Amino acid sequence: MIRIRLVCLSLLVACLLSGCSWGDYAENKGEIILYQVAENGLGLKTTEYHLKTNTKEVVEIVDELLSTFRGVDIRDFQLKEKQLSIYFSSAYYNTKEIDEVLLRAAIVKTLCQVSGVEYVEFFVNDAPLLIDGEVVGVMSHLSFMDSIGGNGYTQEKYVTLYFSDASGKSIREVTSKLTYDMTVPLARLLVEQLLLGPEQLEGINTSDVRKTVPTGTKLNSLTIRDNVCYVDFSKEFYNMQAEINSEVVVYSIVNTLCELSDVNMVQFTIDGEQSELYGDMKGFNTPFERNLDLVTGGSKG
Repeated sequence: MIRIRLVCLSLLVACLLSGCSWGDYAENKGEIILYQVAENGLGLKTTEYHLKTNTKEVVEIVDELLSTFRGVDIRDFQLKEKQLSIYFSSAYYNTKEIDEVLLRAAIVKTLCQVSGVEYVEFFVNDAPLLIDGEVVGVMSHLSFMDSIGGNGYTQEKYVTLYFSDASGKSIREVTSKLTYDMTVPLARLLVEQLLLGPEQLEGINTSDVRKTVPTGTKLNSLTIRDNVCYVDFSKEFYNMQAEINSEVVVYSIVNTLCELSDVNMVQFTIDGEQSELYGDMKGFNTPFERNLDLVTGGSKG
Protein backbone atom coordinates (compact mmCIF):
# COMPACT_ATOMS: atom_id res chain seq x y z
CA MET A 1 0.00 0.00 0.00
CA ILE A 2 1.18 3.50 -0.74
CA ARG A 3 2.13 5.54 2.33
CA ILE A 4 -0.36 8.34 2.86
CA ARG A 5 1.38 11.60 3.70
CA LEU A 6 -1.59 13.66 4.81
CA VAL A 7 -5.33 13.28 5.10
CA CYS A 8 -7.69 16.20 5.38
CA LEU A 9 -10.06 14.84 8.06
CA SER A 10 -12.40 17.80 7.86
CA LEU A 11 -13.04 17.03 4.19
CA LEU A 12 -13.96 13.44 4.99
CA VAL A 13 -16.26 14.46 7.83
CA ALA A 14 -17.95 17.10 5.66
CA CYS A 15 -18.51 14.60 2.85
CA LEU A 16 -19.97 12.00 5.19
CA LEU A 17 -22.26 14.51 6.92
CA SER A 18 -23.54 15.83 3.61
CA GLY A 19 -24.21 12.32 2.37
CA CYS A 20 -22.14 12.89 -0.77
CA SER A 21 -21.77 9.99 -3.16
CA TRP A 22 -18.55 8.60 -4.59
CA GLY A 23 -19.35 9.22 -8.23
CA ASP A 24 -21.97 7.59 -10.42
CA TYR A 25 -20.01 4.37 -10.78
CA ALA A 26 -18.88 4.14 -7.17
CA GLU A 27 -22.48 4.67 -6.09
CA ASN A 28 -23.60 1.82 -8.32
CA LYS A 29 -22.20 -1.27 -6.60
CA GLY A 30 -18.79 0.30 -6.08
CA GLU A 31 -17.93 0.31 -9.76
CA ILE A 32 -15.46 2.69 -11.40
CA ILE A 33 -14.59 3.11 -15.07
CA LEU A 34 -10.88 2.31 -15.11
CA TYR A 35 -8.87 4.08 -17.81
CA GLN A 36 -5.67 2.43 -19.02
CA VAL A 37 -3.26 2.89 -21.91
CA ALA A 38 -4.33 0.66 -24.82
CA GLU A 39 -1.99 -2.12 -25.90
CA ASN A 40 -1.28 -0.39 -29.23
CA GLY A 41 -0.19 2.76 -27.38
CA LEU A 42 -2.46 4.98 -29.51
CA GLY A 43 -5.15 5.81 -26.98
CA LEU A 44 -6.95 4.71 -23.84
CA LYS A 45 -9.12 1.70 -23.15
CA THR A 46 -11.80 1.43 -20.48
CA THR A 47 -12.94 -1.41 -18.27
CA GLU A 48 -15.42 -1.61 -15.41
CA TYR A 49 -13.60 -1.95 -12.11
CA HIS A 50 -15.30 -3.15 -8.94
CA LEU A 51 -13.79 -1.61 -5.82
CA LYS A 52 -12.45 -4.22 -3.42
CA THR A 53 -12.60 -1.98 -0.39
CA ASN A 54 -15.95 -1.70 1.38
CA THR A 55 -15.13 1.65 2.96
CA LYS A 56 -16.30 4.98 1.61
CA GLU A 57 -13.20 6.84 2.80
CA VAL A 58 -11.71 8.73 -0.11
CA VAL A 59 -8.08 7.99 0.71
CA GLU A 60 -8.64 4.24 0.75
CA ILE A 61 -10.45 4.32 -2.59
CA VAL A 62 -7.69 6.48 -4.09
CA ASP A 63 -5.04 4.11 -2.70
CA GLU A 64 -6.72 1.11 -4.31
CA LEU A 65 -7.19 2.79 -7.68
CA LEU A 66 -3.58 4.00 -7.82
CA SER A 67 -2.40 0.44 -7.20
CA THR A 68 -4.00 -0.60 -10.52
CA PHE A 69 -1.45 1.50 -12.46
CA ARG A 70 1.44 -0.93 -12.69
CA GLY A 71 4.73 -0.10 -14.33
CA VAL A 72 4.90 3.37 -12.77
CA ASP A 73 6.57 4.07 -9.42
CA ILE A 74 4.08 6.00 -7.29
CA ARG A 75 5.79 6.85 -4.02
CA ASP A 76 3.09 8.75 -2.18
CA PHE A 77 -0.07 10.83 -2.43
CA GLN A 78 -1.71 13.66 -0.55
CA LEU A 79 -5.37 14.65 -0.50
CA LYS A 80 -6.37 18.12 0.59
CA GLU A 81 -9.52 20.09 -0.19
CA LYS A 82 -10.45 17.89 -3.17
CA GLN A 83 -7.00 18.23 -4.75
CA LEU A 84 -5.01 15.02 -5.08
CA SER A 85 -1.23 15.38 -5.29
CA ILE A 86 0.55 12.25 -6.57
CA TYR A 87 4.30 11.80 -6.05
CA PHE A 88 6.37 9.75 -8.51
CA SER A 89 10.00 8.69 -8.52
CA SER A 90 12.47 10.18 -11.01
CA ALA A 91 11.81 7.17 -13.27
CA TYR A 92 8.63 8.95 -14.40
CA TYR A 93 10.72 11.10 -16.73
CA ASN A 94 11.86 7.99 -18.60
CA THR A 95 8.35 7.60 -20.04
CA LYS A 96 8.07 8.38 -23.76
CA GLU A 97 6.14 11.54 -24.63
CA ILE A 98 2.89 10.10 -25.95
CA ASP A 99 2.93 7.30 -23.34
CA GLU A 100 3.33 9.93 -20.61
CA VAL A 101 0.35 11.93 -21.87
CA LEU A 102 -1.85 8.85 -22.08
CA LEU A 103 -0.75 7.61 -18.65
CA ARG A 104 -1.44 11.03 -17.13
CA ALA A 105 -4.86 11.16 -18.81
CA ALA A 106 -5.70 7.64 -17.60
CA ILE A 107 -4.82 8.41 -13.98
CA VAL A 108 -6.63 11.75 -13.91
CA LYS A 109 -9.77 10.46 -15.65
CA THR A 110 -9.91 7.47 -13.30
CA LEU A 111 -9.30 9.30 -10.03
CA CYS A 112 -11.58 12.26 -10.79
CA GLN A 113 -14.56 9.90 -10.74
CA VAL A 114 -14.15 9.68 -6.97
CA SER A 115 -16.33 12.29 -5.33
CA GLY A 116 -13.89 14.16 -3.14
CA VAL A 117 -11.27 14.34 -5.91
CA GLU A 118 -11.81 17.19 -8.38
CA TYR A 119 -8.22 18.07 -9.26
CA VAL A 120 -4.98 16.12 -9.64
CA GLU A 121 -1.40 17.37 -9.71
CA PHE A 122 1.71 15.31 -10.46
CA PHE A 123 5.04 15.67 -8.66
CA VAL A 124 8.36 14.00 -9.45
CA ASN A 125 10.80 13.83 -6.53
CA ASP A 126 8.67 16.40 -4.65
CA ALA A 127 8.90 18.92 -7.51
CA PRO A 128 5.95 19.74 -9.83
CA LEU A 129 5.95 17.74 -13.08
CA LEU A 130 7.70 19.60 -15.90
CA ILE A 131 7.03 18.98 -19.59
CA ASP A 132 9.31 20.84 -22.01
CA GLY A 133 10.48 22.96 -19.10
CA GLU A 134 6.96 24.09 -18.11
CA VAL A 135 4.99 23.13 -15.02
CA VAL A 136 1.98 20.98 -15.96
CA GLY A 137 0.04 22.14 -12.91
CA VAL A 138 -3.40 21.16 -11.69
CA MET A 139 -5.53 18.94 -13.94
CA SER A 140 -9.12 17.71 -13.99
CA HIS A 141 -10.91 15.18 -16.21
CA LEU A 142 -11.73 18.13 -18.49
CA SER A 143 -8.02 18.82 -19.05
CA PHE A 144 -8.00 16.03 -21.63
CA MET A 145 -10.08 15.70 -24.75
CA ASP A 146 -11.48 12.32 -25.69
CA SER A 147 -8.25 10.41 -26.15
CA ILE A 148 -9.83 6.97 -26.26
CA GLY A 149 -9.08 5.03 -29.39
CA GLY A 150 -8.12 6.93 -32.53
CA ASN A 151 -5.39 6.27 -35.03
CA GLY A 152 -2.65 8.57 -33.80
CA TYR A 153 -1.66 11.59 -31.76
CA THR A 154 -4.20 14.04 -33.22
CA GLN A 155 -7.95 14.43 -33.32
CA GLU A 156 -10.31 17.03 -34.78
CA LYS A 157 -12.66 19.25 -32.81
CA TYR A 158 -14.86 22.25 -33.52
CA VAL A 159 -13.91 25.16 -31.27
CA THR A 160 -15.15 28.71 -30.73
CA LEU A 161 -12.68 31.57 -30.67
CA TYR A 162 -13.11 35.32 -30.40
CA PHE A 163 -11.14 37.85 -32.47
CA SER A 164 -11.46 41.57 -33.13
CA ASP A 165 -13.74 42.82 -35.88
CA ALA A 166 -12.29 45.02 -38.62
CA SER A 167 -12.84 48.20 -36.61
CA GLY A 168 -11.00 47.00 -33.52
CA LYS A 169 -13.92 48.09 -31.34
CA SER A 170 -15.96 44.88 -31.19
CA ILE A 171 -15.43 41.11 -31.01
CA ARG A 172 -16.49 38.54 -33.57
CA GLU A 173 -17.16 34.89 -32.75
CA VAL A 174 -15.43 32.36 -35.00
CA THR A 175 -16.23 28.65 -35.13
CA SER A 176 -13.54 26.51 -36.72
CA LYS A 177 -12.41 22.89 -36.89
CA LEU A 178 -8.94 22.39 -35.48
CA THR A 179 -6.68 19.39 -35.52
CA TYR A 180 -5.96 18.72 -31.87
CA ASP A 181 -2.58 17.52 -30.60
CA MET A 182 -3.24 15.13 -27.71
CA THR A 183 -0.07 16.30 -25.97
CA VAL A 184 -1.43 19.86 -25.59
CA PRO A 185 -4.24 20.77 -23.13
CA LEU A 186 -7.23 22.25 -24.94
CA ALA A 187 -7.09 25.59 -23.06
CA ARG A 188 -3.48 26.09 -24.14
CA LEU A 189 -4.39 25.16 -27.71
CA LEU A 190 -7.09 27.86 -27.79
CA VAL A 191 -4.80 30.57 -26.44
CA GLU A 192 -2.02 29.61 -28.83
CA GLN A 193 -4.51 29.88 -31.70
CA LEU A 194 -5.35 33.40 -30.54
CA LEU A 195 -1.63 34.19 -30.54
CA LEU A 196 -1.40 32.99 -34.16
CA GLY A 197 -4.46 34.91 -35.29
CA PRO A 198 -7.36 34.10 -37.62
CA GLU A 199 -5.07 33.84 -40.67
CA GLN A 200 -4.18 30.31 -39.55
CA LEU A 201 -7.81 29.14 -39.67
CA GLU A 202 -9.29 27.58 -42.77
CA GLY A 203 -12.32 29.17 -44.45
CA ILE A 204 -12.25 32.39 -42.41
CA ASN A 205 -12.68 35.74 -44.14
CA THR A 206 -9.81 37.67 -42.58
CA SER A 207 -11.24 40.96 -43.84
CA ASP A 208 -13.92 40.53 -41.16
CA VAL A 209 -11.73 39.53 -38.22
CA ARG A 210 -8.35 40.59 -36.86
CA LYS A 211 -5.82 39.25 -34.39
CA THR A 212 -6.17 40.81 -30.94
CA VAL A 213 -3.16 39.58 -28.97
CA PRO A 214 -0.09 41.81 -29.55
CA THR A 215 2.55 40.34 -31.87
CA GLY A 216 5.45 38.69 -30.06
CA THR A 217 3.42 37.76 -26.99
CA LYS A 218 4.36 34.41 -25.46
CA LEU A 219 2.21 32.25 -23.21
CA ASN A 220 4.36 31.65 -20.13
CA SER A 221 1.93 29.41 -18.28
CA LEU A 222 -1.71 28.40 -18.05
CA THR A 223 -3.43 26.62 -15.16
CA ILE A 224 -7.10 25.90 -14.43
CA ARG A 225 -8.24 25.54 -10.86
CA ASP A 226 -11.65 25.97 -9.22
CA ASN A 227 -13.08 27.08 -12.59
CA VAL A 228 -10.57 29.94 -12.84
CA CYS A 229 -8.04 29.92 -15.68
CA TYR A 230 -4.77 31.59 -14.64
CA VAL A 231 -2.96 32.92 -17.71
CA ASP A 232 0.53 34.42 -17.60
CA PHE A 233 1.81 36.24 -20.71
CA SER A 234 5.19 37.73 -21.54
CA LYS A 235 5.76 41.51 -21.37
CA GLU A 236 5.00 41.85 -25.10
CA PHE A 237 1.33 41.58 -24.15
CA TYR A 238 1.49 45.27 -23.24
CA ASN A 239 2.37 46.23 -26.84
CA MET A 240 -1.23 46.68 -27.96
CA GLN A 241 -2.14 47.68 -31.49
CA ALA A 242 -3.27 51.32 -31.35
CA GLU A 243 -6.46 50.69 -33.34
CA ILE A 244 -7.70 47.76 -31.19
CA ASN A 245 -9.41 48.56 -27.88
CA SER A 246 -7.86 47.03 -24.77
CA GLU A 247 -11.27 45.59 -23.82
CA VAL A 248 -11.38 43.77 -27.13
CA VAL A 249 -7.96 42.23 -26.46
CA VAL A 250 -8.89 41.08 -22.96
CA TYR A 251 -12.35 39.73 -23.72
CA SER A 252 -11.25 37.93 -26.87
CA ILE A 253 -9.16 35.77 -24.53
CA VAL A 254 -11.67 35.61 -21.69
CA ASN A 255 -14.63 34.69 -23.90
CA THR A 256 -12.58 32.05 -25.74
CA LEU A 257 -11.46 30.34 -22.53
CA CYS A 258 -14.93 30.58 -20.97
CA GLU A 259 -16.21 28.42 -23.83
CA LEU A 260 -14.59 25.54 -21.91
CA SER A 261 -16.90 23.82 -19.45
CA ASP A 262 -14.36 24.01 -16.62
CA VAL A 263 -13.63 27.76 -16.95
CA ASN A 264 -15.89 30.50 -15.55
CA MET A 265 -13.32 33.25 -15.03
CA VAL A 266 -9.86 34.24 -16.26
CA GLN A 267 -7.09 35.83 -14.18
CA PHE A 268 -4.20 37.56 -15.98
CA THR A 269 -0.59 38.14 -14.98
CA ILE A 270 2.31 39.51 -17.02
CA ASP A 271 5.63 37.77 -16.36
CA GLY A 272 4.18 36.63 -13.06
CA GLU A 273 3.06 40.10 -11.94
CA GLN A 274 -0.43 41.56 -11.60
CA SER A 275 -1.21 45.02 -12.94
CA GLU A 276 -4.10 47.35 -12.12
CA LEU A 277 -4.16 48.78 -15.64
CA TYR A 278 -4.13 47.30 -19.13
CA GLY A 279 -4.30 50.07 -21.68
CA ASP A 280 -7.28 52.14 -20.61
CA MET A 281 -8.85 49.27 -18.65
CA LYS A 282 -8.88 49.39 -14.86
CA GLY A 283 -9.12 46.34 -12.59
CA PHE A 284 -6.87 44.20 -14.78
CA ASN A 285 -5.65 42.49 -11.60
CA THR A 286 -9.08 40.96 -10.90
CA PRO A 287 -10.63 37.84 -12.50
CA PHE A 288 -12.74 38.44 -15.61
CA GLU A 289 -16.03 36.74 -16.47
CA ARG A 290 -17.42 36.22 -19.97
CA ASN A 291 -18.68 39.42 -21.62
CA LEU A 292 -20.81 39.01 -24.72
CA ASP A 293 -21.82 42.68 -24.94
CA LEU A 294 -18.83 43.34 -27.19
CA VAL A 295 -19.64 40.48 -29.56
CA THR A 296 -21.15 41.21 -32.98
CA GLY A 297 -21.80 38.87 -35.89
CA GLY A 298 -20.07 35.53 -36.28
CA SER A 299 -18.13 33.37 -38.69
CA LYS A 300 -17.68 29.69 -39.34
CA GLY A 301 -14.70 27.84 -40.73
